[in-house]
Amino acid sequence: MKFFTHPEGIFELNIPLEWYYKNEVFGYPNKPPFSFELYENNCGCFQISVYHKSKKKFSTKLPKQIYNTNNLKFIENELPDKDFKIYLWATVVEDYLFMAKYVCQPNESNRIQIKEEISKVDEVLSTLMCLSEDRRKLAIGFDRYEKFNSSLAASFDLKNKALENRCFVQFIIITANQIDAYLRICIVLKYQLIEKTQEFKIEYLFQKENDKPVMEKKIYDISKKMNIINETQYNELYKLYNLRNKVVHRFIITDIKTLELPQISLEYESLCEEIRLILRNVELEQFNSKIGYYSSKHPHRKYSDNLIKELKSYVNEKHLYSEYFRDI
Repeated sequence: MKFFTHPEGIFELNIPLEWYYKNEVFGYPNKPPFSFELYENNCGCFQISVYHKSKKKFSTKLPKQIYNTNNLKFIENELPDKDFKIYLWATVVEDYLFMAKYVCQPNESNRIQIKEEISKVDEVLSTLMCLSEDRRKLAIGFDRYEKFNSSLAASFDLKNKALENRCFVQFIIITANQIDAYLRICIVLKYQLIEKTQEFKIEYLFQKENDKPVMEKKIYDISKKMNIINETQYNELYKLYNLRNKVVHRFIITDIKTLELPQISLEYESLCEEIRLILRNVELEQFNSKIGYYSSKHPHRKYSDNLIKELKSYVNEKHLYSEYFRDI
């Protein structure tokens, strides 16, 4: 199972590793209903919605429960529909109404599979937890941090493919992305150490459509100011930044040669590894100080098979591209 967190931290629940979140992929708003389907051989869709009492009236017959608890009690029903079979679950937690659906079209070939999926829905709903307001910011931060790291993991598929095909322009771009990612993680973990908190400064990990972006060079400047990188590394970052921009934006109008790209790639990869090792030390600093995200778990521990499968599922969801699909 893997976590899904409401964009505003209102609730969390666990979903099966073989499901993916549909809204963003199909261009639907990132709001109710939140929809999930199987990656492959899909037979139905699970949806969950949440409404504040100021937006929707509640039935007094629904069980009412408290924040920060799971294994909630639901009223179950089936909605009449001539084309689909719609299973419905509903409950109330404090000031919020939760409604869940599983929509499918049963036939002779998928009846057993649908029965298995309904069983999964019951398991998913047993993990549903409506969070009190004081826990929502932390939940959002953890969610964005996990997604950020999953995207970083997915970038290695693109990087390895670029190397395999000797596509040095793509290799340079992805490696520059990874350096930026390592530094952003260093910054948010350092802030946790400084402020003695587990909360994340999300502006370094995620940008909404209308957010003012924290640009790459700004990340270099902040990293230097926080003593994450030294003067030599800082200057090297700016040198490579300018070379990369020449490759990407001014390849045709400058005298840069394709012959130079492997050397630029090598310099980028060398610096990327330096920055990765800096991040490794910041993670250890948190663990040794018992402060921040790694305060209670060793960052370089051996991961269980379940955690590895969870990461693979997140990477699948980042790609949603058959060439990089991992069987879980």
